[in-house]
Amino acid sequence: MSQRNKLVPTSFDALERGRASSFGSLESINEDDSATPTEAPLSQSYASRVPQNATQTHSEHDLRRRRSSIAMRFNSIRQLGGVNSIDNFVNSFQRAAAFHEITPVRRGSVTQASTENEEPQEYGQTEHRRPPLKSLLSEQMIGAEPQSPTSTIRPSHDDNTLQHQPSETTSLLTPQPSMSIHTRLGSEQNLGVSYGSISSRLSSTARHRASILIRQQVEASQRARELPDEYKDDVVERPVEIEQRPDGEVIERTIGESTVPMTIFNSTNVLIGIGILALPLAVRYSGWVIALTFLTLAAIVTAYTARILAKCLDTNTASTTYGDIAFLALGSWGRALVEVLFILELIAANVALVILFADSMHSLIPSVGVIYLKVLIAIGLLPLNFVPFKTLSVTSVLGIGCVMGIILLVFVDGFLKPQAPGSLRQVATTHAFPSNIRTVPLSLGLLMAPWGGHSVFPAIYKDMRHPQKYGKALQTTYIFTYGLDVTMAILGYLMFGDIVRDEVTANILGSTKYPRVISVILVVLIAVIPVTKIPLSNRPIQDTVNKKFLIDLRQMDAKARAYSEKSLAHRLGRGSICVLLNLVLLGVAIGFPDFDSIMALMGSALCFTICIILPITFYLKIFWGSDEIKRPERILCFVLIVICTVLAVIGTVFAVMPKDKIGVQSCDGKIACF
Repeated sequence: MSQRNKLVPTSFDALERGRASSFGSLESINEDDSATPTEAPLSQSYASRVPQNATQTHSEHDLRRRRSSIAMRFNSIRQLGGVNSIDNFVNSFQRAAAFHEITPVRRGSVTQASTENEEPQEYGQTEHRRPPLKSLLSEQMIGAEPQSPTSTIRPSHDDNTLQHQPSETTSLLTPQPSMSIHTRLGSEQNLGVSYGSISSRLSSTARHRASILIRQQVEASQRARELPDEYKDDVVERPVEIEQRPDGEVIERTIGESTVPMTIFNSTNVLIGIGILALPLAVRYSGWVIALTFLTLAAIVTAYTARILAKCLDTNTASTTYGDIAFLALGSWGRALVEVLFILELIAANVALVILFADSMHSLIPSVGVIYLKVLIAIGLLPLNFVPFKTLSVTSVLGIGCVMGIILLVFVDGFLKPQAPGSLRQVATTHAFPSNIRTVPLSLGLLMAPWGGHSVFPAIYKDMRHPQKYGKALQTTYIFTYGLDVTMAILGYLMFGDIVRDEVTANILGSTKYPRVISVILVVLIAVIPVTKIPLSNRPIQDTVNKKFLIDLRQMDAKARAYSEKSLAHRLGRGSICVLLNLVLLGVAIGFPDFDSIMALMGSALCFTICIILPITFYLKIFWGSDEIKRPERILCFVLIVICTVLAVIGTVFAVMPKDKIGVQSCDGKIACF
């Protein structure tokens, strides 16, 4: 939080009494001393601010002041770093935990003032935000003060009078009704100017659908303002910025709060998952050349599709999610398709987590059956399905830490063991090309699985303070993530060669040649990942099913929500969905016991589709008929769709085939299967 934010009064009472303390607290200001100057330093003597009739309770006031001082010192540590402070990082990560939302209820987008700049722009495009809002008292005192000529940001709703002003810095022109850079919406001729903008680059069909999204956003904003205070937790307050493209078109964006470091951290947390543990097996299936080449190409192509998703979002001010992009391109059925794919992806990821937990614990404690361990984790996590989301989002940061710890421990174990197998000092026998060509299709899904984060990238982009820096953040994220993936793939295959398991950690846990303490730490890290990830991934599925049954609290007005919260039938319905979801995960985990099969199926059938095929399809459909996509890029897009569709079909077929038919032995959780 910036210094400016610290000094501005946050309530009318604070404005009457004088400014609040640097940390938004009024404890250190005497409420009865209305004559205290607003600019009095915080180091002012406490005694001068104590009422004359309070001498009897001096010790109580002094004790309260000491507590406030400790709190202020603690807060000062949390606020170090300005916009990249600990507090802001935590808030950003909590928001990112909700980005997996499948069918979000459209919330209000209430314009607020920009409070601070993160850092100077680097891309030659000056970012402008709306100037600070002035209090009514200041406006009355200032009177007819002229508006700033650089005010190029207008509210996203609820203000039909504010229009774009010309800016000398960006040479932006005032939009006129006849100009093509803004498209008016249907019968409501002023909606496109008052509440949002639609790019003329869109096809006519996509332009009409964008007008529907903007109208829904306006209605949601109006409903949000009418909610009681206790139901306003989900109301988003965001400013709107504008940017002029080189071709003269003006882009409007609803900007968020996350800085570039926050965006990189959130994106990395999305891409770094348990799929990294199966990469050594993927290299074994396809050999060094094919595996590393395909992994590199997958990173390049998914980075490209992550960028074009942002371009699709910039076509109108109301698009905020992957589902909105699907709606722009394909209509309602496209959004329904995305919902189904997202649910399947989340279920597959959670099933893989259940299998990973059971296999790892069984490797360390062979006397406990794998099925019993799967039942234990599925039933044991049931209470977390009822925990408030804000509480769960705090624990999700442990996931990326655990994955990083696992990679480090695998590296340490490899150097501690002097002889093969399982040593980096005496590496195992490896192959440049696959010894069994039938295993190559199985490796495609395993190599694609780590890149399955595109369902979240649109929300990450919309949460950025400086959306122009999305490309920079994405590049850094992919370089770091690709480095980790390649490192794990190389280390695991060098250590175990042809005997590498579906989870490389299972090889380590199944051997007695490694230090016992490292194996225990490894199991603990693996066990923490499902505990933190499964309840978070379950929540979007629960919300989607609740919405279909009309018992989702988010979509109700205040009166209906109050009734539903007290209704026994509604509460039992939501509770039953929470229980059934974990039972479904358990059933699938028992029916499909191989970790590599689940990851290969998710990578082939879902990640290819969500990360490459659909984004490119949406991109072509949304900009069809315009010159936004040049011919070489258009050809490339069609080639990628064809190739990835073929690979997805082949990989899916091999992922569901019995292992013995493709020459691979199924471990089914057994230690000695290799």
